[in-house]
Amino acid sequence: MRKAGSVIVGVLTFLLVGAGTYYLVSKLLEPDVQTRLAQVAKELNKQAPVQVDQETRLDSAAVTGNKTFDYYYTLIYRADMVDKDTISKYIIPEIVSKIKSSPDMSYFREHEITLNYTYYGYDGNHAITLNITPDLYKN
Repeated sequence: MRKAGSVIVGVLTFLLVGAGTYYLVSKLLEPDVQTRLAQVAKELNKQAPVQVDQETRLDSAAVTGNKTFDYYYTLIYRADMVDKDTISKYIIPEIVSKIKSSPDMSYFREHEITLNYTYYGYDGNHAITLNITPDLYKN
């Protein structure tokens, strides 16, 4: 009976150690947040430029800080033609809604990534940067 108990304890210990080792190794092999964000930016940049809609082209993406991901766009307007109040009133809520609901954005939500959306006019001048922090999309 003692021998069977020892075998069972040995098997359970082996399984627990094996599962723990597997968990630790998988966590060690999983890229950290910054590395993962850099991979996402690299993949987006391979595809860029991409026409997002009739007025907007995605030019590039970058990781610019700790848990900070930036998108860079060009609009079909000159920078001085962009109505910043309209953008703030209508575009920010739309972006926040998409971040909250899009399965593609789940990694950003789970890791509370700050997203910056920087828009330039077709003239190359800066129009506006929208800063979307986790507190905006976590509520």
